[in-house]
Formats: sequence, C-alpha cells, structure tokens
Amino acid sequence: MKFRTGALLAILLLVPGCKKEDDLGSEEVSTMVDHAYAENLITPLFPLAQAMGFGPGRWSPDSALFCVGLDSLAGDTTAFPANGPVTLHLRFSDGGCTDAAGRGRSGPFILRYDSLESDGRARLIAFSTPGLQCAGFELQCGASVNALGDGRVRVQVDSSAIWRQGAWSRRYRGHLDHELISGSIDDVAGDDVYAVSVEVIGQDRYGTAYTATTSTALEVATGCRWVRAGVLAFVQSDERERTLDHGSGCDARADLMVSDTRFGLIIP
Repeated sequence: MKFRTGALLAILLLVPGCKKEDDLGSEEVSTMVDHAYAENLITPLFPLAQAMGFGPGRWSPDSALFCVGLDSLAGDTTAFPANGPVTLHLRFSDGGCTDAAGRGRSGPFILRYDSLESDGRARLIAFSTPGLQCAGFELQCGASVNALGDGRVRVQVDSSAIWRQGAWSRRYRGHLDHELISGSIDDVAGDDVYAVSVEVIGQDRYGTAYTATTSTALEVATGCRWVRAGVLAFVQSDERERTLDHGSGCDARADLMVSDTRFGLIIP
C-alpha cells in the first residue's frame, strides 16, 4: 500500500529508524488508519447539526459561520411540529469555504426534525450526507438519532467513505453515543464539547473486518478540526491487540499501538 501524500504516512516511533506502512504488512495498521480517517469525517456531524440551532423562527443556517447554505426545505415550518416533520436540504460551499473549526467541506447535508426539545429547538431525528466531500474523501452516511436519557443521544450510523485518489473504499456502521460536557447548544460555533462513546463494526480498504469500541470516550469539539482525545480498542481476526489513541489537544496526531509497538499517524 502506498499513500501519495505525507499526511497519510504512519511512522514507527519506538524503535530505531522509520518504516512506511508497506513495511508493516497490510493488516498491521491499515484498519486503524482507515477507521481514523472515517471517524474524523463522521463524528463532527451531529455536533455540527446541533450547533446550527434549527427550530421555530430559525430554519436557515448562518452561512458565514458554518460554510453551509439552505438548498431547499420540505414541511410546514409555520405550524411545526403540528403538521409533521421538516427536512432541510443543506449544501456546504463548493468554493473552499472554511468553517470556524478550520474544516472545509463541499456537498449535501440533509437534516430531518419531527418535534421540539424542552428548550424550544427542533429535535433532530435523522441526517444523511449523500456525497459529502472532505479531506480527500467522499462520504456516504445515513444516521438516525435517538435520546437515551440523562442528556445522552445515540447516533446510529451506516456509512461508507471513498478515497478519491485511489480505487478503495470501506464501510463503518454502529452507534455513537453523544453527551454534551461543555458549552451550550446554541448558534455560537466553536464552544461545544461532546464525550462520544463508540461501538462500531467496519471493513478497511482490503475487506478486513473489525470492531472498534471506546475504552476512553472520544472528545469531539465543534471548534476543533480533529477528534481531540479518546482511545479506541480494535478486534480483528488475528487477535493482536490494537488501540488508537487521539492523545490530548486539538491536533492531527494520533498514536496506533499494535501489540507492543507504537506508530504515529497524521490524520488529514
């Protein structure tokens, strides 16, 4: 396997010298690399939708703040929710607009609401990204959203991501449980932080199946381009111990551990 950009290079940190992923074997780190890229596309979507603060009197996003505009709207916003759900068809700017977190996206983002939260906001029940482009990938993602109680929300996702510069793709499905731990849900970008517990199954670009669960909850902030903390444990058929550690702080680095060997990863 060869990556074409320096951002996609796994580097051996704990023994002398450096090795490219080619030297490690396709099943050593490729699953965690592919998962990390997909995770960084998917985990910001629910916090982003919440930050837009849609509801009665507010059915259009702040385009300058979120780099997204309203393409169309289906449903009765005037009488919402009495006359049924409302669906917003949003589109991220194609011209390279960068949002408050420093992330550029292009393509559609569809949000569906059916009732009101206790604070008067519309309650998000589903979202999808039919062809969203970001960080060199095209993401197809569908998700349902359900409250779990105690302030936690479950996002059930089924997604696939395609690396646009190569002939490979992979699938990622399962649930991401979100809990707001800092900030308040409003239309102020960049101040919301979520703890996200993950339990998913997936396949990497070679078709290798895996499960991934959080041993330490991920920390996802609307003001950070990357997952900024948390640890995931991976299970594959070879039963070797694997972990993905996002460290701490808003940066692109993550550590991959295979048995007793650590590798560094830069996430695009």
